[in-house]
Amino acid sequence: MERKLPHWDMTGIYPAPDSKEFLDDIALLGRIGDEIISETEKEFPSAERLINLKDKGDSLEITLTAYTDALISADSENPVLLRASALAEDASIRYDKADDAYIRCIDEKADISSVPERFRYSIYRIKKMAGHLMTSEEESLASELSKTGEKAWEKLMESVTSVAADGGMTLTSLRAEAMNPDREKRECAYRRELKLLETHKTAVAAALNGVKGTVLTLEKRRGWDDPIERSLFSSAISKKTLEALLSAMEDSLPMFRRYFNLKARMLGLDKLSFFDLFAPVGSGSRSYSFEEAMNLVIDSYSSFSPEMGRFAEMAFEKGWLDAEPRHGKAGGAYDVYFPERGESRVFLNFDSSYDSVATIAHELGHAYHDSVVRDLPPSLSAYPMTLAETASIFGEMLLFDKVLSTCDKEESVTIIESFVQNAAQVIVDILSRYLFEKRVFERRKEGEITADELSDMMLQAQEYTYGDALDEKHKYMWAVKSHYYSADFSYYNYPYAFGELFALSLYSRKNEEGFPELYKAILRSTGMMDAESVAAAAGCDTKDKAFWMAGLGVIEKYIEELDKWN
Repeated sequence: MERKLPHWDMTGIYPAPDSKEFLDDIALLGRIGDEIISETEKEFPSAERLINLKDKGDSLEITLTAYTDALISADSENPVLLRASALAEDASIRYDKADDAYIRCIDEKADISSVPERFRYSIYRIKKMAGHLMTSEEESLASELSKTGEKAWEKLMESVTSVAADGGMTLTSLRAEAMNPDREKRECAYRRELKLLETHKTAVAAALNGVKGTVLTLEKRRGWDDPIERSLFSSAISKKTLEALLSAMEDSLPMFRRYFNLKARMLGLDKLSFFDLFAPVGSGSRSYSFEEAMNLVIDSYSSFSPEMGRFAEMAFEKGWLDAEPRHGKAGGAYDVYFPERGESRVFLNFDSSYDSVATIAHELGHAYHDSVVRDLPPSLSAYPMTLAETASIFGEMLLFDKVLSTCDKEESVTIIESFVQNAAQVIVDILSRYLFEKRVFERRKEGEITADELSDMMLQAQEYTYGDALDEKHKYMWAVKSHYYSADFSYYNYPYAFGELFALSLYSRKNEEGFPELYKAILRSTGMMDAESVAAAAGCDTKDKAFWMAGLGVIEKYIEELDKWN
């Protein structure tokens, strides 16, 4: 008998969102913030004490806000969770004042000459950030207003899309039908999805305008030339690396259009529509029980590194995964880390497809990365999104090879097509999302953007990347991608392509003697140097377009395999 899909066990983080332990940590964060401010006001503040206090405060803040955010994503209408989230948010906003004081003090007053060498990169970033601060009063006001500003807009988008339903089917369940082998059912769900988004487009467009307008206003006041400049700093890469990556992605578009046309033939179609992109291909498509998925992930991790296998097994045993789709639960998947506990949790909506199994392998890759740096303080373990995707894609590839080694030709076709399908999303669709977001920022400077204008901009971006390989595109993709609605990290998209291609480069070396140890060392260094330096330590030049083209060449080989079998 198939066991019930698991809900995660959050009691290891806090017994409950209204527990004494949770409330005590809210109060403790306030006291640590006060201590940081007090230290910064001294004539000769101790840099070492400041760093230690800040690491403890950051660990608490991340844990508190991640805890409430995660609970709400799994149960968006629960009033107890909403109250806890408000408490954590208020505490975080108050702590922002300490963060501001800390940055200014490290930059201007504290003697950093005695700080250990390993903190040098962290201090460099602090000083860089210090050059992009408003006055203390302005930063304090911006932090306080965020609760009723960009964070409120973000919550609006999440609440609208998590409960929106048509005929008893949520937006999440309708989108899951994109993987249904029955084309009529896929199209029906797609039409219902569009109708649902049409109904809510005004509210979601208002949320997007609010977030992007806030970003433009604040980042201009902070001296960033453009949101992309701030994004590059957050991603820890240079503009030259981004340009090399984007250029390679653009050059790969004909290759992916060849794949889309190939997939259309495999499905017996003249041309794909958007609702066909995720359709399973071949007669080898099968369903996986959660038990099977668990064993596959554990075995694939173990085949590379016994340590990784034991880690995956532990995550399942301790109830770290929330896998059941349900009303009030948001769509998508993510890993969330709680530094105060040294533990992660994985959020997904399991539907028995190979993609769902791959999602588990992907998110547990993130969680393994977290475990590698768990003994390091936040100042040495906070890695950029460009490197965050490395471990997750690596985890997916371990599963991919494991499944391919045990299946017949028919299933191989299905699995390989699924890999290429996902790669196409990371390269082709991600490029469309990057172009869309770039245009949104340009247009938002001129004023409010209507929902219909946003849809037109989305279609233009998709036309550039997909071209005539799709006869119908998805004009409301802007309304279902929650990353667009975060003011903390604009241009969330291109780091996924960086991570995919960097991971493919590393994975090609997995059988080298001693590579598991080198891989772990690479993950451990991700918070101690910029992404380009981490890649360089692994022998990769991210500023060279040829490096990215080599990663794309791995994908092309699998497209050629599909073509041979068609």
